[in-house]
Amino acid sequence: MIHLKIHFKTEYGQAVYLCGNSKFLGQWNPKQAIRMNWTENDIWEVEVAYHEMEYKYFISQYESVSRVLWESGPNRITTKHTVDIWNYRKVCFQCLNPSNYEIYISGSPETLGKFKKRIRMKNKQGISQYTCFLDITDSQIQYQYFFLTKSEFSSPVYKLTLESEQSYYKDALLVYSDGLAKVKQMIFQLNKNICYGYVPQFKEDYRALKKFNLKTIVEFCNSQEKNLLEQQLQKDDCLHMIINLYHFKQENFTQRILQLIQVFIQKYKFIYICNNSLSHLRKYLLVYEKLSKCK
Repeated sequence: MIHLKIHFKTEYGQAVYLCGNSKFLGQWNPKQAIRMNWTENDIWEVEVAYHEMEYKYFISQYESVSRVLWESGPNRITTKHTVDIWNYRKVCFQCLNPSNYEIYISGSPETLGKFKKRIRMKNKQGISQYTCFLDITDSQIQYQYFFLTKSEFSSPVYKLTLESEQSYYKDALLVYSDGLAKVKQMIFQLNKNICYGYVPQFKEDYRALKKFNLKTIVEFCNSQEKNLLEQQLQKDDCLHMIINLYHFKQENFTQRILQLIQVFIQKYKFIYICNNSLSHLRKYLLVYEKLSKCK
């Protein structure tokens, strides 16, 4: 037998029902669903015959099924005793990792660290993995991978829509990445207003930036032959500005960078800063972070 439990506080005269794809669960016909048993602390439970189950819960009248309120999200699956949470799903993040890097994950929900802490993923046989519970109704879930080689790199910030996920790993929804992109295709995040990386060159690069709502591009260059604002281009709905740092006076160079970035943030809120030398770019941004914290 498989023992299922779920916590839900119903209104008087209502009950929680279990319905699914098998003859034991009514073959998705609510009229044939199993009414669960109420226990203390509003825990509803039931035992069903052992089999591979695909199922969901719904609320209806206790005496007979009439108006039906299904829980949100894709179907659940299990073959073992399970304690479920209404409108939550177990989600398994997997990332192909044949080089066995240390990979961490962080994201907007509490179970992903709220972007304040990073959680190390378990690595086994070339795949890094982390499993947690997430609210299926949260349409703003974001997450990001961080991996360590001799340096530290990060993936783009991804948006997750659990309602559309239909792949499974055991009893969890599967969110799978077939590997982290090459460094030159990556977007690095400095803070909530700034991402940075290499200079976009092709349509695909601009489309990738636009996908992450990075439509304002600030490219730093350093050339004696160019003007301060060399170009302001409109590419694929992205504004691409090229700023020549050569014309910044050395005595207030860092202060000018700080002021310039702050102006862009005030005007555009979210910007992508780029240069084809990431080592130089990181030095500029490190100075920016230090100065902005002192203000």
